[in-house]
Amino acid sequence: MNDFKLQKYRDLGAILTDSFVYIKVHYKSLGKALLFFVLPFYLISGVLVGSAYTSFFSALMNNPDVSEESLLSGGFILGFLLLALSSGALLTVAMTHVQLARNNGEVILSELIDEFGRNFITLVALYILIILAVIPGFLFFIIPGIYIAIKFFVAPAVAILEKKNPIESLKRSWDLVQGHWWFTFATYLVMNMITTFMSYVLIIPMSIFIGFMSATGVDSNEAIGMGVGVFYGLMVVVASLFSVLMLIAMCLHYFNLIERKEGVGLRQQIEELG
Repeated sequence: MNDFKLQKYRDLGAILTDSFVYIKVHYKSLGKALLFFVLPFYLISGVLVGSAYTSFFSALMNNPDVSEESLLSGGFILGFLLLALSSGALLTVAMTHVQLARNNGEVILSELIDEFGRNFITLVALYILIILAVIPGFLFFIIPGIYIAIKFFVAPAVAILEKKNPIESLKRSWDLVQGHWWFTFATYLVMNMITTFMSYVLIIPMSIFIGFMSATGVDSNEAIGMGVGVFYGLMVVVASLFSVLMLIAMCLHYFNLIERKEGVGLRQQIEELG
């Protein structure tokens, strides 16, 4: 058991700090879940996408007039489909892990497996609804789309932690964010900047690697194409896995909103004292 409290009032700094603390406390069970459910599919999609980029950039080096449509090969499309499914699996693992951590304190992989299927279907249906709701907003001067997206920011956490269907989750998220839109936007923006920065750590070493390959002088075009392909493949995998930090922050912000609006954690403490 651990004494990490999910249900508590947090400011932005505490959400950021506790997101790292949560991963530190649960790194074993969370790492196993990611290794079992997520990483293999991300690796496959990364290989497929990277291979497509390798072929495209190698052809581009030999023929600058090559069409960008040649990038859209079967492997490239399959890689992005797998990437979408992998992202759904990552979201499901993170939400289910927090659900079990709240209920049991510790997370057992077999319990996560039992919950995974139902939660995956719920979250996929939820995100389809969110996309359908947000796209029209982006078509009208972008700002309405941003507003709607932030209002639905904690909907995945609501769906899993409160076991609500997608429609109920959207309504609940809309109500929870009401009056805290700017706080929610700031949480998303800061966490997105951090996870993006972390994922781009590979840019400098990979750029050096590509430059070294191009300087060898032997089959330089093919070397550059292969280097760029490997780079894009790794970026797909690493950037996606780093996004788990954003998902944990989403859950912590959900608990924060619950505490601010309903005082659930404070009420529980009073009942325990009573």
